[in-house]
Amino acid sequence: MKSNPHNRGYIAITSAIILSFLIMAVSIALGSSAILTRLSVLDLTAKRSSFFVARTCLERALLELALDGNYAGNTTVVIEEGGNQCTLYTIESSPPNKIIKARAQITGVTTNLKLTVDSTTLATVSFEEVGSF
Repeated sequence: MKSNPHNRGYIAITSAIILSFLIMAVSIALGSSAILTRLSVLDLTAKRSSFFVARTCLERALLELALDGNYAGNTTVVIEEGGNQCTLYTIESSPPNKIIKARAQITGVTTNLKLTVDSTTLATVSFEEVGSF
């Protein structure tokens, strides 16, 4: 049986197209996983940053309470390096403790921290991250 000379190139072209699609599918899958991994790392970095900025606010509130036992909070604290800021909510009294709440948001990632301290010694009673205030 003789093959038609006009059909010889179609098999090669079809094979090349199929191989190209397979290689492109593998490349897209690998590229998208790399992008998703990078975005995940960026979210983790932003979360760590917002946690430490909120923690800095809590430390600032403790300092203010040590200087003035009647410090009420309810202020925004600007962290000099990086220009980040956090919010200190009004300090609540729940004798014999005081509850300090701080929120920081970095690139869309928010951290809400709640610190409960002894009113007289400022020793930590509890420290936790909460979903919202």
